[in-house]
Amino acid sequence: MSFKKLLEKILFWRLVRKDGLYEEDDPRTFGAKVLRGQATKYDLVDKDFQIFEPELVDQLDNDFCVGESRNYGAQATEEDLDFYYSGAFAFAVSKFWGDWRAFGTSILAMCKGAAKYGICRRSLYEYKKGKRDYFANPANITAEAYRNAELHKAESYFKIENQTGWDKFDLFRAFLYKFRDKKCVIHTGVDAHAITLIGQKKVNGESKLFGPDSYGKINTDYRIGKSIDGIRYFNRWEANQLVNGYMLLDMPRSLAEILVRYNEKVIKLESDVKCYLVRNGKKHYIPDEKTAWSHGFLLAPYDNGKLAEIITKEDFEMIPDGDNVNFTGGINEWIVRRIGEKYNIKI
Repeated sequence: MSFKKLLEKILFWRLVRKDGLYEEDDPRTFGAKVLRGQATKYDLVDKDFQIFEPELVDQLDNDFCVGESRNYGAQATEEDLDFYYSGAFAFAVSKFWGDWRAFGTSILAMCKGAAKYGICRRSLYEYKKGKRDYFANPANITAEAYRNAELHKAESYFKIENQTGWDKFDLFRAFLYKFRDKKCVIHTGVDAHAITLIGQKKVNGESKLFGPDSYGKINTDYRIGKSIDGIRYFNRWEANQLVNGYMLLDMPRSLAEILVRYNEKVIKLESDVKCYLVRNGKKHYIPDEKTAWSHGFLLAPYDNGKLAEIITKEDFEMIPDGDNVNFTGGINEWIVRRIGEKYNIKI
């Protein structure tokens, strides 16, 4: 690298680039696999796919990259005629969970702001260069901007939980594909800079995760990832350096809380003998006792440890119906079959 190019890179990082991401987590955060199940090998597709076509933005001289990531997520899911949303607004409302004077924000705080306040059109709270402290302070947001943001709230947010034997590259691309019908992007980041993942693409024969950066239409080689015309690409090694990813989804929080509470549990109404297994965001009818045994649930009264939990009719009806539970595929299927063989019981 020539001295001139090295100097340009240093100046870019010192004078222009203003990252603004720090990691924060909360064990109470919903896990995405609870809502629609774990990603599977069938979600790992060997083809290009893209959630939406982003309108690129430049965050200028501020630390609002996490807010601009929310802007890209809103571009994907909202149906407003104005395709640009205010990253400054998303950043400022995240500061209700922190000091607005402090550098950067977390993806979790951004998600909280997206669920409680939403995001407004960019024209209603558009950042002006050199005015970082003004726009970072939520006290300066206008009533009109708040009203418009109400129209663009995210109902829930979910952490992309790790799965045994998966790296982040496979985990992120599988969940992107799994939730593609909902146009859900993944909000993550690396090197204190927020990243918005929107798809998978082969580049020179190598599959890469990609998404819009927030520095406009530039070409830049980073330590991790490469930006081509404002779209940043990550190979497997680079993607595995990314921080925990989050998704915003328009699922009522009340339903999300019910699904989390009863996930992998057997439920029943007090007035009915029928039992259901809650799994992958749905309730699945258990047709008989042997099927329950096959899946590790002993529903007979003598098994005090795993009786079905009584659920209210209101909560029960909120949970979507899934397919019946099958006897085959349960963790104890072979044990039940052996017992059946021993006592000559047809299974």
